[in-house]
Amino acid sequence: MKSRDHSVKSRFKIKPVREWGKSLGEAVNSLLVDYDYRIIIAVLILAIFGIIMVFSAGYYSTMVQAQNDPFYLLKKQAMFVLLGFFLMYIFAKIDYHRYIKWAPAIVVASIGFLLILMTPLGVEVNFATRWIVIFGISITPSEFSKLAMIIAASVFLAKKPERSRDFVHGILPLFVLTAVHAGLIIWQPNLSTAIVICAIVIGIMFVAGLSWGYIFASLGALAGGVVIILLFFKDMHWYTRLTSFLDPFAEAQGDGYQVAQSIIALGNGGLTGLGLGNSVSKTLYLPEPQNDFILAIIGEELGFIGVFILMCVYAFLLWRIFLVALGAKDKLGLFLASGIGIMLALQVIINIGVVTSSMPATGISLPFISYGGTSILVFMTAMGILLNISKKEGAV
Repeated sequence: MKSRDHSVKSRFKIKPVREWGKSLGEAVNSLLVDYDYRIIIAVLILAIFGIIMVFSAGYYSTMVQAQNDPFYLLKKQAMFVLLGFFLMYIFAKIDYHRYIKWAPAIVVASIGFLLILMTPLGVEVNFATRWIVIFGISITPSEFSKLAMIIAASVFLAKKPERSRDFVHGILPLFVLTAVHAGLIIWQPNLSTAIVICAIVIGIMFVAGLSWGYIFASLGALAGGVVIILLFFKDMHWYTRLTSFLDPFAEAQGDGYQVAQSIIALGNGGLTGLGLGNSVSKTLYLPEPQNDFILAIIGEELGFIGVFILMCVYAFLLWRIFLVALGAKDKLGLFLASGIGIMLALQVIINIGVVTSSMPATGISLPFISYGGTSILVFMTAMGILLNISKKEGAV
């Protein structure tokens, strides 16, 4: 009787687990069958690789500086990724045409979050106020603003694509909305994210038919702003940021320190790397190596070959994204997919440029790889939107 009772109890305990596993399996199967499964596989590879590298890059600093728990970053990153895949699944199920109705509320929420940073709720770290802490969870509003502006610009232009060639009724309204976001983000200060948002909106407008004249005018305005900073604002923080990358070793104990250590790490890695977990730079030489400079640790541990394979995965994902954009059945799908692809490509290119000292140091994370919840959740949400677009005309 005891063994029978034990068997009955076991069945009652195991059944919910089996049902949960079955539901999870059905959800995964639905994503792989009904959507562009190649995008899902690429994102899965990047996210899992990111968990491994965040654990490797941050292991030493976590032991020394944080909770004395070597698995702290591993657990946090894994939690972000799991939540991200849940969001990707949810947004893959939402018809992307609903954003036509939701766009105004999304834009208001985006601006509202940026304004909250100006209140006591904004958290300052290293002289920058970029985070809001809600119930112990750190949120970066500017990451959300990227996706919000993709949705806003796509909906605005999808209604009348000719707006991209109409200065008064098309270009000017988008310019004002973008300038509001950029201005609030520059206030933090976070010049790099503001430039990325401007570039994303210009990219979507270009897909919609924006003339090259406006593109060159925008680039000229950006170049002019940089020249003004270099000539007249030499005491500003941005001046050293814009110039230190030219010779980071000249400022190796100052503004060029992080970039100099990044170059050393990449040099240590050579062709094949020192081996996973064997980085020297992560032992408190390169500050917070699990964040924006995680590519330097990847290069040191896995070498040029490891970095090259990672770039191939990014290239494959971008190829699938732009195939979805080309196959979209309407302008809204085209603009949304293009905006998401531009955002991903820009962040990868800028991150590589910073880590290799090919451009000024910025706070741009490596998508799906760098440690940080908001960035992962935003990119996973973007992938969900993309998957829904791919479903509407079938995976390409």
